[in-house]
Amino acid sequence: MRLNFASALLVIAVAATILPPGYPAYIGSYIALIAAILGLLVYGWRERASFRHPTALAIMAAIALVAAAVPFVYRGEQDILAPVLILPMLSTIALGLLARPAKWVPSPTVFAMICLLAVFIALVGGAHERFVLGAYRPGMGNNPIHYGSLAAMAGCLAMVGVVSGKSPWRYLFLLGPVLGLGCAVIADSRGPMLGAMVMSVTGIAVLSIFLWREKLYPIAALITVAVAIGAVAYLVGSGNERATSIFQSGLNIFHFTGGSDDIRAALYASAVEILKNSPIVGIGLGQIMVTAQTLFPQQGEVFTLENLHADWANFAAMAGGLGLLAWLLLLAAPLFLLLDPRARLDQPVVLGALLLSTGQLALGISNATFGILPQTMLYAVALGYFLVRARRLGQGAAQQSGH
Repeated sequence: MRLNFASALLVIAVAATILPPGYPAYIGSYIALIAAILGLLVYGWRERASFRHPTALAIMAAIALVAAAVPFVYRGEQDILAPVLILPMLSTIALGLLARPAKWVPSPTVFAMICLLAVFIALVGGAHERFVLGAYRPGMGNNPIHYGSLAAMAGCLAMVGVVSGKSPWRYLFLLGPVLGLGCAVIADSRGPMLGAMVMSVTGIAVLSIFLWREKLYPIAALITVAVAIGAVAYLVGSGNERATSIFQSGLNIFHFTGGSDDIRAALYASAVEILKNSPIVGIGLGQIMVTAQTLFPQQGEVFTLENLHADWANFAAMAGGLGLLAWLLLLAAPLFLLLDPRARLDQPVVLGALLLSTGQLALGISNATFGILPQTMLYAVALGYFLVRARRLGQGAAQQSGH
């Protein structure tokens, strides 16, 4: 293993973003941001060709689309912050610059080990708060939804290790989504539960295509599913009310039922109303809550919340159709890695890209995951890691053709 400055920046960014759970995740995110900024300053000009990568172009286009709406909706300084909220996604591009100068890049196995360790730490911490300290909906110092979302994403990304190497021990990485789902259930957060389930199904489907000839895979997959069912059944029996009715009550957030979920229905209905009235540019970040406050004053929380608590709703409100297109570009950014035929042949990149896109989509349907948030940094840094790997695959092919 040969470490240089570029390698150190990448390792620091990945470890600092993925490992810390709960509140410490904010500290890790700031460390990763510093590493990304240093990478951009040191290698930005030298590796400027990286800015033309489709994934980088998608991210820059998304920021530009949100910024383009600002002049049409500007009423105050807060409106200018709309594109700033997604600037952390530039960390992906900054880390992608490190592909060529880095002498050593963590293998998918090392990346998966970091993810598995992260979700294990989160589960232990969350279980301690829930069952020892008696806290309802623990978050390790953070919002329980944020805690569950981070654990779900990290745990499911651990599945990348299953397609890295040939050792039978690699099937232990299938525990990642089980632990991630456990964290979401402990936090009693339906959005992270849904995200963990969607990513788990996606991962199992892709792994089944890759590994259908291996005798150990179906056994490992069945054991994992059995463990997940048993763990969730136990946790649900421990008093996690919303976990019990996730499938029954999950859709309640999209229509009024007279229950506690009506606030979500009000927020999302206001986003739809904004799209009807201003379909192209929205109404701006500074006015993001005005429609909800006007239409649903009986929902007192609309006067205390700062956003609409869903990515699609936030992007639609602050930038209209341009914002929704920006959101879709950010979700599609990992898939643009697969435009390179060499990346499509690399199983860790394929699996990682699909997990990131489907996971961020599922998590963002009913939660805000884009912003100055650890969830955004986890998505950006993990995508940056796979961008580095995809670019190095191309460099290796170029060097071989040169010989």
